[in-house]
Amino acid sequence: MRYRVHLWFVLFMAAWMLPFHGLQAAGAQQDVALIIRLMGYDGGIHNFKNYVLRGRQEYYTAARENFAQILEIIPRLKDRAELNPKDQAALDIVTAVVESYNTTLDRLAGLRAKGWRTQDIDRTVIIDDTPAKAALDALRAKWSWSDFEEMEFQLGYGRAIHNFKNYLLRGQERYHTDALQNLLAVDALTARQFSLPEFAHPQSAAQTAVDREGKITRQDQHAYDRAVRDTENRFRQDRAALEAVQRVARSYRDYLQLINKLIAAQRPVQQIDQAIKIYDTPAKQGLARLRQAGAYLYSPATRSFAD
Repeated sequence: MRYRVHLWFVLFMAAWMLPFHGLQAAGAQQDVALIIRLMGYDGGIHNFKNYVLRGRQEYYTAARENFAQILEIIPRLKDRAELNPKDQAALDIVTAVVESYNTTLDRLAGLRAKGWRTQDIDRTVIIDDTPAKAALDALRAKWSWSDFEEMEFQLGYGRAIHNFKNYLLRGQERYHTDALQNLLAVDALTARQFSLPEFAHPQSAAQTAVDREGKITRQDQHAYDRAVRDTENRFRQDRAALEAVQRVARSYRDYLQLINKLIAAQRPVQQIDQAIKIYDTPAKQGLARLRQAGAYLYSPATRSFAD
């Protein structure tokens, strides 16, 4: 009996530790992808800009957590064998910009407590993102990226959400142009995914996937049919997740026109922000699903689903 209990405990601990082992074993590319995610949409810059606009504690706390996670990842990333001295210097640049945002969060709180207007606060705490954007671009150039990873990149830091919020805050046409370009890139990526068999013809694609895997044959028809149904359901759920991301991205694109009109009418920044009614939760949930292992590995090059 004691042996059985001990065996159960060993198996339980092995299963519990597996995800953590996977995190430790992740390579440099995965760490770079994680930094980009933490800096971008629903991450550091998104929460930072929302704190500038709205001053709510939840955004301050979330931005702090995002930046802290980035600063925790970078030292281990710098030790990766895949990185050369130029890559390490690029990470030093990213570190400096993230630390600037971290320091600025406290300044924001003080200025808001003094009753400063949103646009005046923004002008006072502007951070030059150009070096960090160039550093991240240089790091990304080392690898190839899936459509999903490219989508997260286009939505995030230095791209769609960053430019959208800057256009709202500052009204400069270049932010409108860049945000529109980024959002159109996201739309093109989703359109390419929707053309794949897994999304366009999920039932036949599911059967092909089960046949290719070869673990279950038609000799066990009940198990085979169940596997096909489960795979088809996964494809349909992934499509629904991608559709949610697409809808929210298109909402941001459509609201660019409204912001343009309100800026032309010389409306205050806070009034413009209040006119933007975008519900991000479906996109956040969709991205979380597509981020799961395997779900984002639909490959236009092979027109197949990579397990």
